[in-house]
Amino acid sequence: MQQALCVTFFGGFTVSCPEGERVISEQERASQRLWSFLEYLCAFHQNGVGQEELIGAIWEDGEEAADPVGALKTTLHRARAILEELGFPDGKQVLLYRRGRYFWAPELEVRTDAEELEELYAAFSAAPDRTLPAVLEFLPRYQGDFLPNAAGAAWTLPLRTYYHTRYLRLSYGAANRLWELGRLDEAVGVCRQAATLDPYDEQCQLLLMRLFHASGATQTALQHYSQVSKLYMDQLGVAPSPELVAFYQEIARIDASVELDLRIIRRQLLEEEAAGGALICEYAVFRDIYRLMARGMYRSGRVVQLCLLTVLERDGGYPEAKRSAAVMAELEKSCLSRLRSEDVAARLNANQYLLLLPTASYENAERVLRRGLDAFKNTLLGRTVAVRTSLLPVLPSRETASRGAPAREMPTKAEWREI
Repeated sequence: MQQALCVTFFGGFTVSCPEGERVISEQERASQRLWSFLEYLCAFHQNGVGQEELIGAIWEDGEEAADPVGALKTTLHRARAILEELGFPDGKQVLLYRRGRYFWAPELEVRTDAEELEELYAAFSAAPDRTLPAVLEFLPRYQGDFLPNAAGAAWTLPLRTYYHTRYLRLSYGAANRLWELGRLDEAVGVCRQAATLDPYDEQCQLLLMRLFHASGATQTALQHYSQVSKLYMDQLGVAPSPELVAFYQEIARIDASVELDLRIIRRQLLEEEAAGGALICEYAVFRDIYRLMARGMYRSGRVVQLCLLTVLERDGGYPEAKRSAAVMAELEKSCLSRLRSEDVAARLNANQYLLLLPTASYENAERVLRRGLDAFKNTLLGRTVAVRTSLLPVLPSRETASRGAPAREMPTKAEWREI
């Protein structure tokens, strides 16, 4: 009899034998109950599983089987047939049933990727340099969470969370150690894979940006931040963490090296591809522009309007995440692109844009917005939602006022209006 059974849980369930070429996955059989049976027995292979426990795991969704004991006997027979397909001469000698318990033959070694991850995590914590090669060999084999196709099974949830956290921490550790060793390309690869599997883990995204920057690919780091920021806003309706924003602002500054040619600096400051419409920027940049405009308002005498655009469903509710992302993209394309080049826009959250409209009275601001929103309303998506606008004048900064600049009457009219 073959002495080992290899099992993968991460990214999908498969069983195979190290001596053979045959690999059987859950995609090859239609019976979910058969795979639930094998998955549970492999996950808890050390001590065997009682009949009642197994019935509770397989029929945990409240479904009642007319004869669960009989159904288990049939499932056991089919599971043994799968083992014989792998090359075992007799499945009855591999998967046993005695006195109400299901268990694997004592002489059979069951190897699982979940246990391999646990062993590597402990070994890397104790001796990172010695274990690093094995960790780098394992990480690409982590193709997804623990039993993703059994996400509805309650028993898998704590294990899925546990191993996912273990994988991320092992990836952080490996990437940081590679960075220390000067192997930046490998570190980026490790971190990129982790960020792909869990794009909402901000610690991983921040580390990946740091690695890009350390390897000299600062522009790649800036572009990555923009992608992450858009993803979080579209899918979660939130901005990146303060740590992520702070690092973005740090690396976005002009390089610290000395540059004596002002013409080169001027060229760096120019937009590479100046597009029509409003300048669209991150909220942190928008805030700085707002403060700059507020500082100069008394001396310049200009009026600046602050505008909030809110996208709503026709019934007054907020669109769900996927629809909201599509609507906001259309709003940017059809409305903001028709604003003036001196106007500034920033995404505030999943359903709102902030605008700065310089040198515009309240009435002029309304006309500017009407032009863009009329274009939006003529689109397929624009016809299915409502856009509310709110306008307020930008207030001069207190610092400027305290210096004795001449006071000037500011417009105060503000109202909500659905367009």
